[in-house]
Amino acid sequence: MPLQAESLIKIFRGTRRLGAGRPVLIVTGDTMDSQTPLSEFFFFHEFPDMPFLYSRTIVTHPDGLYLYDFAKYPALFSARALLDKQLRAAQDRIEHEVYIRDPKVAGEIFYSSFALAYEDPGDTPLIEFAMFQKFVKERETMFKFSRSHALSLLKDKLLEFPEAVLLHEPRS
Repeated sequence: MPLQAESLIKIFRGTRRLGAGRPVLIVTGDTMDSQTPLSEFFFFHEFPDMPFLYSRTIVTHPDGLYLYDFAKYPALFSARALLDKQLRAAQDRIEHEVYIRDPKVAGEIFYSSFALAYEDPGDTPLIEFAMFQKFVKERETMFKFSRSHALSLLKDKLLEFPEAVLLHEPRS
């Protein structure tokens, strides 16, 4: 019995600022192709001198002649398991990237009593990005790079939103 064809996406917003704003982390787990399950993450942030972080992990067979059924190991290869593992990998990568740029900030953000955590705002952050034209280059990179079916559907949904402008008053 093959893996259940599933494509999951989870969007998280940081509970603390990292640089000029709260970061947004997108994580996927995808088993739409049962022979090559995959997971991805994308990290939108305003931390100085740190690039847009993204990654894909693909599961394949070590030997093309011995193909076993990934569905026998749902704790490792289901879309949910892949998403959960990728979330942990993303958090580790983010922590590392911040630490190598500024150990003091990393200590405050990741190791304090009020450490960075993530809340689930649904797809609101990406709707805001689309409407207010934030992270344009990063979103293009994400959609071009991603193989996630769920992320592809989200891309189509975001195209429906108009652009808007935020005006903050009083102006400084």
